[in-house]
Amino acid sequence: MPTYIRKTIKLLPWVNLNISKTGPSLSIGPRGAKLNISRKGVYVNSSIRGTGVYNKTKLSTSLVWALAVAAVVIGIGYYLGITLHNFNLFVGICVAGVILGIVTFFVARNIKHAPAEEDDDIEEAPTRKKTTSTKSKSTKTTRKGGTNTGERRTERTDKASAKAYISEVESLMDKMADANTVEELEQAHSEILDIMYTNIKPLGVKVLGMEFKDAMAAIERDYAEGLRQLNGSE
Repeated sequence: MPTYIRKTIKLLPWVNLNISKTGPSLSIGPRGAKLNISRKGVYVNSSIRGTGVYNKTKLSTSLVWALAVAAVVIGIGYYLGITLHNFNLFVGICVAGVILGIVTFFVARNIKHAPAEEDDDIEEAPTRKKTTSTKSKSTKTTRKGGTNTGERRTERTDKASAKAYISEVESLMDKMADANTVEELEQAHSEILDIMYTNIKPLGVKVLGMEFKDAMAAIERDYAEGLRQLNGSE
C-alpha cells in the first residue's frame, strides 16, 4: 500500500514549510496571495476567497533571479542601515538593489533566449519520403488452443488502460498532497473521483494496492487530512 506524506510546519507568520512525498516546498504570504518555492519552480498562487476564482502562475527563471538579487541587496541595505543608523544609506542601497534586479532580469532573459548560431556552409540533406503500399493486407483472427487472439489483444488493451489510469490516480494523489491551497486540493480530488468512478470501477482493478471501496476510503481520508492542514495553516 503506497504511503502519502503531507506535513505543514509554520516557521513564521505567513511562512510555512510543506513536507510531502515529492519533496519540501516553502509557502510565503497570506491566503489568496501565496508564493510557493519548490523543486518544480517558483509559483504565485492567487485566489479570491469564496468566489472559486483561482490562478496559478509559474515565474520565469529570469524573473526569479532578478527578485533574488534585489532581495539580497535590499537585505544588506537594511542590515547596514540599522547597524549604522543611516536611513539615507538604506534608501540608496534599496534603489541600487532594484536597478541591479532589473539589469539581472534583462541579462538572464537575453542569455536564455539567445539564438543559436547557424552555419551557412551546412546544407540540409533532402529528406526522402517513404512510399507506402496501397495494398491493404487482410487480417484474420486465428485460434490457438481454443484462445481467440482478438480477445487477447482486448485483454492486453484493458490492462494497459488500467495501468495508465492507476498511474494517473497516483500522480493526482501526489498533487493533492502537495496542494498549497484549498482550491488546488479540491481540483485534484475532483479529478481523482472522475477517474475512479468513470474508468477504474468499470475495469474492476485494484488501485493504490487496494480494492475500489478501500481505495476510495483512503482517498477521502487523505482529502480530509489535506483540508484540515490547509485550513489550520492559514
